[in-house]
Amino acid sequence: MRLRERWTGGRLREAGAGYVLILPLVLASGAFLFVPIVTSAYWSFTDFSGLGSPTWVGLRNYTDLFADPRFIRALVNTVIFVGLGMSIGPTLGLLSALLLNREVRFRSFFRTAYFLPVMTSLVVVATIWKILLNERGILNSFLGVVGVPAHAWLAQTNTALPAVTITSIWQGFGFETVVFLAALQAIPRDLYDAAHVDGAGAWSTFRHVTLPGLRSTILFVYIYGIIGSFQVFDQVFVMTQGGPIQSTTTVVFRLYQEFYNLNLGKASAIAYVLVLILAAISFVQLRIGEERD
Repeated sequence: MRLRERWTGGRLREAGAGYVLILPLVLASGAFLFVPIVTSAYWSFTDFSGLGSPTWVGLRNYTDLFADPRFIRALVNTVIFVGLGMSIGPTLGLLSALLLNREVRFRSFFRTAYFLPVMTSLVVVATIWKILLNERGILNSFLGVVGVPAHAWLAQTNTALPAVTITSIWQGFGFETVVFLAALQAIPRDLYDAAHVDGAGAWSTFRHVTLPGLRSTILFVYIYGIIGSFQVFDQVFVMTQGGPIQSTTTVVFRLYQEFYNLNLGKASAIAYVLVLILAAISFVQLRIGEERD
């Protein structure tokens, strides 16, 4: 009995040092993460402007959201943005990774060049592309040389959202390139040698060796990318301010507008609708990945 008590006391003393070390992180997480999460959840069921006391309204904020054409438009814009971005970005990332996985000259330079936009602030990237896409910008100047008339890319409802999407793809596909490249280099070379001996062509090797080896990486890229794309804000704020005529307003930008107007209850409701959407999409993707495995 004494031996057991001594052993238990020793383990507690050893663990005590660890608890002391993680205590600041636990307190900081509670103060700046969990408390705001719980507070925002409560606000989503209230009418609250940040002044005075919140007034409980139940599910009214949520029902009002789906009856609000501005929110529906923002949700549709976000889905289009995610669809365009996640159909083009990962494809470009995979293609560039396949090219960089070969023995090509200046491979290190191209790796750095592809990844450089990822390390650049989104605000900076958006500002650069706003200048490029200006009616008197470089793109229109180049198109004018070949006889194409200038176009106000960010001022027209049919081109503003695609322009913002292209900016995001350019800024982000370097990350996907690096992730895919690391996964390609982890595929055992013996599998490619065996496929070559069996007479498999390039497409057959890609389909039966490369793609299965990238399955978990593709799942990660799409989960990470969709979550990030649904939270798009910086590019919209810098390039279009949600215009023209709400054609680039996204869910997070709509949340910002409600927060800016001190509709904290409705802003919190938007945040939790977004959380539920992302949780559902991530769950479906993970289940699909498990079934394929």
